[in-house]
Amino acid sequence: MLRAPTSGIRGLAGVLCTLALGCGVVTCGEAPSRVPGASALVGQVDPVTPKAAPPGTEASDEHEVLPAYTDEALAARVSAQRVLLGNDLFEDIEGNPVAPRIELMAEDEAAGSIDDDILLSLPGSGGFGLGGAAGSGSETAANGNALGLYAPIENPRDDPALAHFHAALSALAAGTDDDGKVRVLVYGASHTQADIYPGYFRAYLQSRFGDGGQGFVSLNRVNKWYRYQDWSIEETRGWKSEYAQRQSSRKDGFYGLLGASGSSDSKRDNTKIVPRHELAVASEYELYYLAQPGGGSLRLFADGKKIATVDTGKQDGKSVTKPAAGYYAFTLDEGPHEIEVRVVGDGEVRLFGLDMERASSGVVIDTLGISGTRAANMLHWDQDVWTSNIQRRDPDLYTLFYGTNEATDENQSMASYRANLREVLTRLRAAAPEASCLIIGPGDFPREIEEDVWIPRPRVAEIVEAQRDIAYEMGCGFWDTLAFMGGVNSMHEWATSRPQMASRDHIHFTKRGYVRLGMAVIDAMMADFDRGSH
Repeated sequence: MLRAPTSGIRGLAGVLCTLALGCGVVTCGEAPSRVPGASALVGQVDPVTPKAAPPGTEASDEHEVLPAYTDEALAARVSAQRVLLGNDLFEDIEGNPVAPRIELMAEDEAAGSIDDDILLSLPGSGGFGLGGAAGSGSETAANGNALGLYAPIENPRDDPALAHFHAALSALAAGTDDDGKVRVLVYGASHTQADIYPGYFRAYLQSRFGDGGQGFVSLNRVNKWYRYQDWSIEETRGWKSEYAQRQSSRKDGFYGLLGASGSSDSKRDNTKIVPRHELAVASEYELYYLAQPGGGSLRLFADGKKIATVDTGKQDGKSVTKPAAGYYAFTLDEGPHEIEVRVVGDGEVRLFGLDMERASSGVVIDTLGISGTRAANMLHWDQDVWTSNIQRRDPDLYTLFYGTNEATDENQSMASYRANLREVLTRLRAAAPEASCLIIGPGDFPREIEEDVWIPRPRVAEIVEAQRDIAYEMGCGFWDTLAFMGGVNSMHEWATSRPQMASRDHIHFTKRGYVRLGMAVIDAMMADFDRGSH
């Protein structure tokens, strides 16, 4: 049992009364505006009374243990599920559970692949795999659609951590937002790189508040598993990908917003971002690159037509004397455009990425994940370049989903881990002082001691507690993935469920599992907003 957080943080005291997201609702006290599945449970389930808060903490408000579902929220949930899962929904427009397709539950069929290659490209992942982990029998397989417990945002002190983000959404909805955009930076490791739970964020928030565009994307394959849901990257082999976690990378820290750069000085090299479907549209673009002494030129093309030549050795027409963040903005008619960069060959071109937005107002989600990384990698990024990029994005919220990789860093003291995380948040706060902040804790990550025998990894719980404490200290919200999954050693149930919700590596989720994760985080993020407390 995870302990309830102390020092007044609203935490697992509320989670003890939970909502089984995929199979109806167990209510605690007064119901919110709308509760999925409630009609199916009337008269069937007794209310559960939450445990009293530990001594020295405030009792949780009854609202904190339930999501809030307005008609707008329910419609956005269904719309976002359809974007990611087609018709294989978890819940319908009324919030009632939808049975998974028979073929998703079948025992004897071979494991099928998802309709894109993103999850298949992650080590150990297998999409909608049907067989579960080795040694699991069908009689023990859990209903994957019923997995996932509602976990609220744990707020620091008495201040709602997402107050600025909610205010920005309100202004956007009222048409009074200064630039007509609410931007969210979604940082993390492989869970984030897969672009599935961020994709749910994007689909849900854009459905409710308007589609502001894709946001920031890398123009280079950061690693061999690098993918986006809506865009593909086509590059020649001469590009050098660098980021802080990679030992062969330069130690100069010039990695930009994402924390990764792609460089080349050969005229044989080019790279292109290509829309995967006709709905991947944009009209306002900005290229992010390193302006550096002796920097080479690049030719910029849209749909095969040259639109500009950019000299990365200059800023505002003048040669630069030291490395700095460089930008080149351009506009096109709104549509699904292919944007290409061709290296001229007169010096090194070092790219950070491309921002793609629409002229219309709305929400923009930047997926900023790199497989295998730690939050502390940010401390190795050049602060001036990174800060310039963040301020250019002007976020209203940033989220951090790290901790799984750090759980393997047994030689690092927890004191050092805490100090590093504190410094990361200090730098983010300095770069975006008004933005809301949310830390998403690591999920269950057990260790296999023999074939199909999994035991808890104690450091995971230590990292969860460290993140909760630092979030409270630094004014961020905290969302507990471990509690959402069902606690310690819950991953095996996710990996052996039908439909399968996590991969057999017991680290990553399947596509369906990541969608469930995205649904749960957004439900928690929007609860106060939909109760009108913003």
